Amino acid sequence: MTGRLPGPPVPADEETRKLLDPYRLPDGRPLALFQVLAHSRAALDDLRRATSACLKGIALDARTREIAVLRICARAAAEAEWAVHVEMFAAEAELTEDEVRATGTRGVWRGWSARDALVVRLADEIHGGCTVSDGLWAGLADEYTPREIVELLLVVTQYLKVACLTNALGLPAPEGLPRLPHDLD
Repeated sequence: MTGRLPGPPVPADEETRKLLDPYRLPDGRPLALFQVLAHSRAALDDLRRATSACLKGIALDARTREIAVLRICARAAAEAEWAVHVEMFAAEAELTEDEVRATGTRGVWRGWSARDALVVRLADEIHGGCTVSDGLWAGLADEYTPREIVELLLVVTQYLKVACLTNALGLPAPEGLPRLPHDLD
């Protein structure tokens, strides 16, 4: 692993090693972000809790969640996290290759359903100004329940934080994983 810190820590205790075990790619490679954040137990615990909340603790379907994650990671140019989510969750979310690619392209792709396009726009607006316009809010309210809207905001803002951490730490996308299209505005 390369990045700005001197590589992943070698956890000094068995408890930390056990905490890191689940955070691996399907081929067994460890997820670099979790390893690096293990330098601080508080940071590791925060990421573990927030990730679990976004992946297991919400009612949003996997497709909606992953469109939100992939789009915010793409907008933030967090290729490492984008690639990990494509590898680990795109199939579960039933995203096509075109849809995955569209999360990293300029504008709102014409192939999105009206509901999916709202999720893309939400990630774009949060990335662009950390807020949601009245027009988008009205569209979300027409298509999603209040719970779903809150959960969409949770996912988008959590993965914006993850994208910032990934980029600040200089973590590269794992070798052999898809690469982010580089044609966002």
